Amino acid sequence: MYKGYVSGGLSSFAPGVRARIHLLVLAVVGGLALSACDGGFLASMDGSSPTELAEAVTEYRVVPASRALINVPNALVVLERELDGALEQRITLPNTTSLQGENVILLRAQTAQTASRSRLVLDDVLRQFGGAPAPFGAISDGGLMAATDQYGDVTYTTRAPGGDVTCVLAFRRTQMGSRALPRGATALDIMLRNCISGQTERALAPIGQGAFGLAGPVF
Repeated sequence: MYKGYVSGGLSSFAPGVRARIHLLVLAVVGGLALSACDGGFLASMDGSSPTELAEAVTEYRVVPASRALINVPNALVVLERELDGALEQRITLPNTTSLQGENVILLRAQTAQTASRSRLVLDDVLRQFGGAPAPFGAISDGGLMAATDQYGDVTYTTRAPGGDVTCVLAFRRTQMGSRALPRGATALDIMLRNCISGQTERALAPIGQGAFGLAGPVF
């Protein structure tokens, strides 16, 4: 069944891409078999994302800013895609510095099947969001700092490229209740890359307390 779907539905892809997708399908099928044997825990033997196949073939689409999963008053554009039940958004922020690269918030509304663990793990979140963006290279748990607000913990690291510019790479996972999530979602994973002229606190503000509220988007 899976082989027929991939061969028929993905024939427009280059041979190398089709080969990678075939391998991903085999991994997914194997993962489903393991899940059935261990009571529903979905784990990847090679550390890949549970939604890796969907990530390879699913494009973003532009959606109204009102659909953003968090409050982002200065969002330039909101992109969205569905990944096997996990809703993912990419929100572009202004970048008034001379540094290359987007200031961006990446969000994924996780379900019990797509969430990698019961808590946010650095390697997992970097894998699901495509790695650490510039100017951040290799980062580790030991290099992260933490802040806490009423919605939970924010872990982050900083870079000072020069002048008064501050760059932050920040992560957080919020649970249902801190903001209305799509039906079936159990947690919201967030990664922020933000370079600004100013201090760390202001760079972290896009995923701080002001990002959350009682009213949520309608799905």
